[in-house]
This record gives sequence, C-alpha cells and structure tokens, in this order.
Amino acid sequence: MRRTPNMGVDEQRKRALEVLDNILVRRWLDDKERSADQVAPSVRYALSFARLTKVRNRHHEDIDLTEHLAMHSEWVLDQLTPRIEGSRRVGELASLVPELIRRTITARDEVLRTADIDRDSLEQEVTQRHLVVVSGGGGGAGYVYPGAYEAFERLGQIPDLMVGTSIGALLSMFRCRRKRWDMAPMVSASRSLSWSGVFKVLETESRYGLPATLRMHLRAALGHLFRHPSGRPLWLSDMPIPLLMVTTGIKVGALRHDLHHYEHLMDGTVRQPAGRWALGGGARLFKTVGEFLSRRDSLVQVVLGQDPGTEDFDVLDGAGFSSAIPGLLHYDVLRDDQRMRRMLDRLHDRYGITRLSEGGLTSNLPARVAWEAVQAGKIGRRNGLVVALDCFAANPRRPVWYPLQTLLRLSNTEADRAFADAVVTFPKTLSPVNLVPTMEEALKAIRWGRAAMDPHLAFIERSLQTVPVLKEP
Repeated sequence: MRRTPNMGVDEQRKRALEVLDNILVRRWLDDKERSADQVAPSVRYALSFARLTKVRNRHHEDIDLTEHLAMHSEWVLDQLTPRIEGSRRVGELASLVPELIRRTITARDEVLRTADIDRDSLEQEVTQRHLVVVSGGGGGAGYVYPGAYEAFERLGQIPDLMVGTSIGALLSMFRCRRKRWDMAPMVSASRSLSWSGVFKVLETESRYGLPATLRMHLRAALGHLFRHPSGRPLWLSDMPIPLLMVTTGIKVGALRHDLHHYEHLMDGTVRQPAGRWALGGGARLFKTVGEFLSRRDSLVQVVLGQDPGTEDFDVLDGAGFSSAIPGLLHYDVLRDDQRMRRMLDRLHDRYGITRLSEGGLTSNLPARVAWEAVQAGKIGRRNGLVVALDCFAANPRRPVWYPLQTLLRLSNTEADRAFADAVVTFPKTLSPVNLVPTMEEALKAIRWGRAAMDPHLAFIERSLQTVPVLKEP
C-alpha cells in the first residue's frame, strides 16, 4: 500500500482502494475483450464496498463501518493490489472473482445485521461515485477552466463539490452559481471588464489582506452577478453547488519585511493600463513567494466554507483573498460590513494570523482539501471522484514561469496530486499575467480547456457510471 504522509491507517487503506479502482477503470477502457465487461463491474463493487468508512443512513446519521470491515478490506487490498497493478487485462481477474463475491456478500450481510445502516443507504454509497472538481491557481492561465466545466456539462455531470485556489476559486464561483452550467454571465462579465476597472494602483488602508502594489476591486466589477434574491451579497452557503475556497493565513513570523515593503514591492514592474510586466517582475515575484514558502510553519491553510465559522463567508471576498498574490495583488474588506469584519476578526484570532493571502502558498492544487472534505461528509456521501484541473503545472518549455511552477510543485502541488483520481493539465493557456483577457482571448482559452479534457472524458464517464449491485450467486 502506498503511504501518504499525515494519514491514518484507515485513510491510507481507503485511498489505496480508490487508486486500485482508478487503475481498474483505465485497464477496462483499454481491454476490448468481452471478459472485461463481465469481470470489471463485480470487482469495482467489491473495491467500493471494501473502502466504506462512514455511511449516512436514512435518518441522516453517519454510521462508522470502519471496524466492521477492517479485516475484510485488508484482504481485498492484499488480493487485488498485485493482480490489478500487475496485469494489463481485466479478464485475468476472473479466477479471483467467485471468492471476491462470496466474501463481499458475507461482509455485507454482517454489516446489515449488526450496524444501524439500511440497505438502500449502503448501496447508494457503494454504487455511485460523486464528481468533485478542483481548480488550481495560475493567474490568467486559469481561463481554460470554463472549457473544462463545459466538458463536464456535455457529459451530463454536475459537480457535487468544487474546490478552488486563486483564479480557480474565482472561476469556480461562476460555475457554482447554478446547478447547470451557464457560461453567459461569465462571457457577459468578460465583455465589460477592463484592467483599470478591476485593478488600481493607489495608497489605501490594509486591514485583513497583505498589502501589495495592485488593489483588486472585485465587488465593483462583479458584485451585481453575485447577489442573493434578497439583495444581499451571496455567501458560500447559498451556492447551489457546494464551494470551498483555499486561502493562506500568514503569521507574523512569515513576514521578513514590514508591510510597506510588500505594498510597494512590484511598483514599476506592472504597467498600466494593460498590466504588462517590466523586466524583473517575474524574478521579484518568485523571490517573494519563495520567502513565504521557506517559512511554512508560519503559514496556515484556511479553507473558506469548510473551516468552522466560514460557512457564510462572502463569495466575492473569498475569491479575492484566495487570489491575493503576495506583493502583487491586495484584497481587503474595508467597506462598512460589520458581519464580515466580525467573521474575519474571529478567523484571525482563532488561527493567530495577521493577514490572509493567496491560497497557493499552502495548496495551489487543493486535491487533498477536496478529498478530506468528502471524507468529512461535506456532500453527504464519501465516494468521491476528485478531478483536479492544473493550469500551472511545471512546464520546462515555459522558462519564464518554470522556476515558480517547480517551487510550487515541490512545496505542495506534488503531494496534493496523490489525492486526485485524475489530473488534467493544459498544454495551451494564456499567460499567467493576462488577468483580464479580451473576449477573443478568453474564448480561445475556453477552446483550449475543452480540448485538454478530451483524453480524460472516457475515464471520468466510466468512473461515474453506477456500479451494479452485487447479487447473490
């Protein structure tokens, strides 16, 4: 069993069984023999049943089956790991299937007899995986994501949970406004947005966010799209699709300089009105991010929508803080909003932080956040398929950004990938500094995003198919 740091034995086993299921599905897609179609559904059911932990019953109570199934799960893992990993043909599992079925049915009968769980709830948990979409950070490169969201929609798949960092948080909030994906509001917003309307270089107060050269004004640009029917701003708890946004809390120990330094760090490197960078801007950003990552003990991951007290966080504020790149982009709550100020004051006190900043400092591809949220019961079921969209994957053919991409990969992205069932990278993206693209550029990025999804769609579709209930032989 592959070991993942900071996970208990039960979590390790569950994740290992999920990985086996992923391998099996990919083998099945490649195996054209009829025997594969006869064997794979039974093996998938057995794998799914073996990884049961907590199951929500008809009374909406979470029943922990971990101890009931520990020995059975270990047997399934021990038997199937060498066979699935060592064979290219699904049909070669046929000799084990009768014993696998017998043991699984026996364990199922025992669980139903001894635990306070009904058959329907158990079977729903076993037979259906739920789509969880993770959208990582990467500035303007993230404009490929709406193309990916459109690809899910064409499959008929509505995410059960979305998790975003930085640009991924911002674009996820557009997807989560409605159950069905409607690109029209985002396209409409793109037509009306301008660099000078979103970003401003000006002296201003800093209260909750880390000061930086550019100030983001998301509410002025997008506030009309994210309002509750009552007229108040949308909160995370209002979203029809559950949404989590990753931010980073910065303790005093992580600040090597005074706040004035960060406020003027990128002065002269970002040129208005188009936001083009002067020579040295990328190197300065790399150095600043590296300074924070070198003091990770002073960084605290804050997951808005999941951490206690953040369930009703303002959606636009969440996207703003998640996108606030140290030294480059500043976001803050300076308006007269006592509800949000109280929430932020409590958040700062609870974690002992002085500022909120870019989520990518702790998780630029928050697949682990997504996986753990599912296991904590965020969507009611715990059988998730985590699809991670990574617009900022390390690419040596982009030498300007490769050092920063590599730094983030080594700091957190590589570890996060272990919790994704599929990772989609994007060969073509806009420049990360193209934060307010033209309509033509945005539509081009969307096409690129849609095309990058094509190699992954068969796996996603097959993984999300309902697994037939295992019948008595």
